[in-house]
This record gives sequence, C-alpha cells and structure tokens, in this order.
Amino acid sequence: MSEQGERPRRRRRPEQPPAPPTQGSVARGVVLVVLAVVIGLLLLRDDDSGTTQVAVGTDGSGEVDEPTDGGDDSDAPTTSTTTTTAAPRPPSEVKVLVANGSGTNGAAGGATEALEALGYVTGTPANAERVPATVIYYTDGYQPEAEALAEAIGAAATTVTPMPAVAPVDDLQLANILVVIGPDLASG
Repeated sequence: MSEQGERPRRRRRPEQPPAPPTQGSVARGVVLVVLAVVIGLLLLRDDDSGTTQVAVGTDGSGEVDEPTDGGDDSDAPTTSTTTTTAAPRPPSEVKVLVANGSGTNGAAGGATEALEALGYVTGTPANAERVPATVIYYTDGYQPEAEALAEAIGAAATTVTPMPAVAPVDDLQLANILVVIGPDLASG
C-alpha cells in the first residue's frame, strides 16, 4: 500500500432554493410599476385644453374670407408666418474664449475681464491672426448666445458667424463662442 496524502473531502452542502421574495420587496415592485404607468400616462396624455388654434388669414370670426369675384385677390387676407427662436442661455452657461486679433497688447485680456464681469465663463485669453474688425464665432446651437454677446459688447450683428471647420486659434478650450477682437473693439 502506498501512502498517498489523503485530502479531507469537502462536504457538499445541500443546495437550498432561493428565498421567496419578502412582502416588502413585492410591495416596492408593485409601487414602481404603478408609478411608471402613471408617468407614462401623463407623458402620453393629449391635453389640448390649454391651446387655442387660430387659422391664418381669418378675420377673427373663425371663417376664412374667400374672394367672391374669382379673379381679384386684393381683398384676400394676407398670411404671415412667425419664426420663434429659443431664448439665449444665460451667460453663466456659455463658455467664451477671447483671442486678440487686433495687434493691441492686452486687448484679449481686457475683453475677457469685461465678459467675466457680465457673467460669462471665460477661457485663457489667446492670440489669433489679425482681423480688420471683431469677429464672433459660435459653435452649433450657440447662435442666439453669440448674438446676445455681440450686443452686450457693442459689436455689430454682422460680426456673428458660424465657427469654421478649423478654428482660428490653436486651442478652442471647449469654448462655445470665440471672440476674435479686432481694432474696432480693442481697448489698449
């Protein structure tokens, strides 16, 4: 007989079935399902009681005026369309980078301080190629904010333009708007 090291055998524990869910966990599950259904119904509910429909070209009575002579439309109501734009985000939610394109020392730093005073989040001032006049570039979705910023700093509305594919600065610093200060707004 050879002596082999006998290892103690492990006893297998009998497998126990999983514990049934407790009454508290079932109740929580039911509450979550009911809550989800209620939220779904609220989101899908079609409640038009707060809206009013007005036909374009009406005289207020709800009836559309039709020309009666068949040819002259001079008395026909005119139609108009209204374009609504979203209100710009508050300055505290807009990151602006100012770059000096004026050639005046300190122009970007001064403009950055002025924008901070207006509540804008600013990046570290940078330099850019010289520009004949200030240009305000905006990234997708930030045109209203760029227009509001232009008005706030006294720049012409025509200075606001979409950001080119290659930004005119080396590092945009995750800015939503880039202001390249030109000689027209440089305060040196």
